[in-house]
Amino acid sequence: MCVRQSYAQAEAIAWPHLELGDRFKRARALLCLRNDSIASKRDAEHPVRVLHTEGPMHSPIVHVKGVATAYHPNVATLVESLAATAPQVETLLLVANDGAPWSCQLPANVELVRHSKNVGLGAAYNFAARWAREQGGTHLLLLDQDSVPAPGMVAVLMEGFKGPGPVAATGPLWRDSRTGEDGFFVRLARWGARKYKPAAGEIVPVDFLISSGSLISLAALADIGPFDESLFIEHVDTDWALRVRAKGYRLYGVADARLDHALGDAALSASPFGLRRRRFFLYKPERNYYLLRNSVALWRRHYAPWRWVIHDVRRTFLIMVFYALFVPPRLARLRSMFRAVRDGLAMK
Repeated sequence: MCVRQSYAQAEAIAWPHLELGDRFKRARALLCLRNDSIASKRDAEHPVRVLHTEGPMHSPIVHVKGVATAYHPNVATLVESLAATAPQVETLLLVANDGAPWSCQLPANVELVRHSKNVGLGAAYNFAARWAREQGGTHLLLLDQDSVPAPGMVAVLMEGFKGPGPVAATGPLWRDSRTGEDGFFVRLARWGARKYKPAAGEIVPVDFLISSGSLISLAALADIGPFDESLFIEHVDTDWALRVRAKGYRLYGVADARLDHALGDAALSASPFGLRRRRFFLYKPERNYYLLRNSVALWRRHYAPWRWVIHDVRRTFLIMVFYALFVPPRLARLRSMFRAVRDGLAMK
């Protein structure tokens, strides 16, 4: 048995579910090792703090809970993730959205809850938030199954909550586990959004954080509102970040908090139509559907600023054209895109 202790709760919840189709063949290409950083000014709107920490950073932090979601995971990577995370939080909830047909050994402070159907990221996060509050938690760490936090990451993320507030969440600087290339944070710019690559020690206000590795204030989550479960998997973090901003809260990126993370099922570097070379993360057609559908829905929401809408329209259009023309199965992707636009326009 993989379970040491299960989280049982007497609540009947109807979860949305959609069966995934066959896996598409991964494109074979050379991974891009170049940096695409975009320089940005440190202006009054985006002050930068330098991190200074003292004392031990490897012991669990009281009242900080964690949740890791799993759906047909690479078990070896999942075990590595749990082993790296468990010592940093008081209790860690593992939500198996596939019913956990796999087997592994769990650290002593990890609890497993199984869902027979894939409930999606938003529903899993909201479930974990209720669980964390019932256990007296004040903060909740979100993790994907393929994310491995560095030692002391959670303690460093807590430093971000000392910045000018109110602070809704802090997030780490992720590193691509395939290439070893450092990631970036994202800020809104005058005509869209820009990448920001921080220097060591910086704690910087940002406009978006990827969900994996984010440390959420449960008090802020209660005020801002839960994650949108209807989005299922894509843009769950984006939607919440937009509402964070609309509600007057802040997000901080913490450069010294590090997370190994793999985006997509595969990645390749290309320069379609002679444009600037960029890296594309490859997903199954079903993920294309959710990305486009949820983008269309978010573009029409009142709290989405036009600067982000401009940025995401351009980004999504380029991604979808690239997928439709160059990544098999092309016909299946085109069909999912047409359905995505139709369904996105019908969402609120």
